[in-house]
Amino acid sequence: MRALLVALVGLALLAVCVPPARAQGGAVLVIHLDSEITSATVQYVEAAINAAESDGSPALVVRFDTPGGGLAETQEIQRLFLASRVPILGWVGPSGANSWSAGTFLLESTDYAAMAPYTVIGSAQPVELTPTGFQPVTDAKIINALVASLTETLSIHQRNQSLASSFIVNNVNLNADQALADTAIEGVASSTSELLQKADGFTLPANLTRASPAKPARLNLAGATLADFNRPAGVALYAVLSNPIVSGLLLLLGIYAIIFGLSAPGHGAEIAGIIMVILGVLGFGLSVNVVGIALLVLGIILLILEVKTHSFAVFGTSGIICIILGTIFLAPVGPPQFLISRDTQLVILAALLTPSTAFGVFLLFAVYKVLEVRRRKPVTGKLVGEDAEAVDPIPPNGRGYVRFQGELWQATASEAIEKGERVTIAAKEGVVLTVEKKAVPPSPMTPPVEGSQAT
Repeated sequence: MRALLVALVGLALLAVCVPPARAQGGAVLVIHLDSEITSATVQYVEAAINAAESDGSPALVVRFDTPGGGLAETQEIQRLFLASRVPILGWVGPSGANSWSAGTFLLESTDYAAMAPYTVIGSAQPVELTPTGFQPVTDAKIINALVASLTETLSIHQRNQSLASSFIVNNVNLNADQALADTAIEGVASSTSELLQKADGFTLPANLTRASPAKPARLNLAGATLADFNRPAGVALYAVLSNPIVSGLLLLLGIYAIIFGLSAPGHGAEIAGIIMVILGVLGFGLSVNVVGIALLVLGIILLILEVKTHSFAVFGTSGIICIILGTIFLAPVGPPQFLISRDTQLVILAALLTPSTAFGVFLLFAVYKVLEVRRRKPVTGKLVGEDAEAVDPIPPNGRGYVRFQGELWQATASEAIEKGERVTIAAKEGVVLTVEKKAVPPSPMTPPVEGSQAT
């Protein structure tokens, strides 16, 4: 049992430390910002940029169809765009898509911005949640700061700086043709393929090359192929758990579970509560790696406690769950080490999770067999006269425990019995056995030799 636990822990650590093989690539990666911009979006964009840089991609296409999102997350993505060594191409599409509010900030932060026909950008005035619902932010300090920030972004890319005030103060909206005429974008493209054709040969503005000297001065996209970036499994799980509703519920339920567990016997509720609280803090922007390591460490501690305390798999099962979640967060299937298909990612994850899953199934089966034995009614009529073994010293007229056919019974005796001594069951009263020392059989006497005389 202990050897199996050591092997499981070793496999979990190996899963997050082994250096994987590199995949071949070089295509223009495409990512999709098609929901609210959250901390999970930051993780997604950062993973894609790392993959593009590691694989030598000539560019990264960001496809926008978003209602906006958090200001802090938006600014962090803007910094990622500017620091990227790979040119960032922004495209609002397909037709019917929109990139409002924070989406407009991000589109204007890309190195080459384009829109599909019949798409819209704008309405960038920030809003805040009040007791009466969402209300526009009118504080001059905040508005002026955002206008100045967007103005500088437009200046870096040598676009129309007057649009900053129009987007934020007046909530102006522009379609593709209007955005192109007002120098908010560089082109109109119906598809990502057309986007590459129009962006090929584009010379980055001088302001941009000064602000981000690591970028190439000219886009070279002739003959480039497109490939969707596969969101790593850990980032995908993080996107679900970092949702404010999900993380809030996990935190509340985790706190209640801990309170219930501490006020009631057993270990299940408080352990489940701790796991839920760890997962719930993802909603506050905590790093995926930090949470993954915390889950692995908690899982190892719980498995050690299972060996030491025999909690009928409460610790063990919880430990397995923690290790599985930690493995998903930290599994080496994401960039920059990997640039592989979703199917291949799932195969690797399945291989890494198989040992933990198999051990969990074994643990549950073992607990089932133990409970099955405990539910079995003993045949009391066969107890009397049977042999048992003392597992505790039993003082005269005191009590201790004996083992009979693998089960522990409370026992009493009229004489002192040492630990490990064989005893005989003399009687049973309720759940207490009366035992006595096992009689030692007499030594066989040697028969006299025929013809001999007694002296």
